[in-house]
Amino acid sequence: MFLSKLNTVKQSLTPSENKIADYIQEHLAEIKTITSQELANQTGIGQSTIIRFSKKLGYESFRELLADLSAMEAREIVEQELEVEEATESMMKKIVRQIQDITAITCQINEPEALEKAADWIRASRTHILFGVGSSNLFAEYLANQLIKMGIPCMTSNSAHTIYSLIDNADSDTVVFLISESGESAEVLKAARLAREKRIPVIAMTRRIRNSLYNYADLLLKTVTFDTQTRLNVTTMRCSQLYLIDALYLLMMKKEFEKRNEIISRSEQLADTAVSRETGERSRSRGG
Repeated sequence: MFLSKLNTVKQSLTPSENKIADYIQEHLAEIKTITSQELANQTGIGQSTIIRFSKKLGYESFRELLADLSAMEAREIVEQELEVEEATESMMKKIVRQIQDITAITCQINEPEALEKAADWIRASRTHILFGVGSSNLFAEYLANQLIKMGIPCMTSNSAHTIYSLIDNADSDTVVFLISESGESAEVLKAARLAREKRIPVIAMTRRIRNSLYNYADLLLKTVTFDTQTRLNVTTMRCSQLYLIDALYLLMMKKEFEKRNEIISRSEQLADTAVSRETGERSRSRGG
C-alpha cells in the first residue's frame, strides 16, 4: 500500500521528502533491505528526515515502511492513475484498488476513539447543524438523512447564509458538523468561526494534511484522496468521506440498537402507509 499512501500526502511533501519518495520508487527492487542510515547516505538527506517521511505516510517506523514495500505486489508497482485512453477493464480494476486502498488508509489514520467521541457528542446534543460546500454538502445531507432516520433531528442547507443564521441563533446544546475536503473553503471556515464565537463544538471531516479548518475543529475525522495529474479520480476521492459517515452511522446504531431500530421501523411503516394510501387514491381517481 506504499504507493497509495504516498499519493495521499504528495501535496504536503517537502523537497527533501520528494527526493526520498523518488529514490524509493526508482529503486524498488533493492530498497526493501536497506536501512534508514543507508538510504540517508544514498540520498544525501538526514536520517531524521527519512524517519519523519515514514511517519508522514502513516508508518510507525522506517522498518514498517520497508515491510510494506516487501509485501507489495507487482500490480501495485504499475502506475495507478487512470488514463484517458485506458481500456475499460483496466479502468474498472484500478477503481476497485483505489477504493480498497483509500478506505484502508482512512481506517488506519482515524483512531476508534475519534469516532466514538463524535457519536457521543451527537447523541448528547439537542441541535445538530451540518454543512459543506458543493459536493461536500451532498455528504452533509446524506449524514443528516441517516441521523434523521434514527430519530436525531438535524438541520442542513446548501445556503451558507442559512447555516450562518442557524449557528448564530443556536444555543450551547448544539454540535456543528462541517465537511470540507480541502479545509480551506471560505464558507465552511466562516461557519467554523461563528461556532467558535458561540462556543459551540465543531466536528470537522477534512483531509489528513493540516489545513485552516484544523484551527477551529474540536474533533477531527480525517479523510484521504489520491493526488493525480488528471481529473479522473472524482469517484474515488469521495469514498473516504462515505466510509467515515457509514462507520459513524453504524456506531450510533450499535450504541442504542433497540431504540434506533424501533424508530427506523416506525418510519418505514409510516412511509409504507403513505404509499399505500396514495396508490389507493390514484386507483379510485382512475376508476371514477
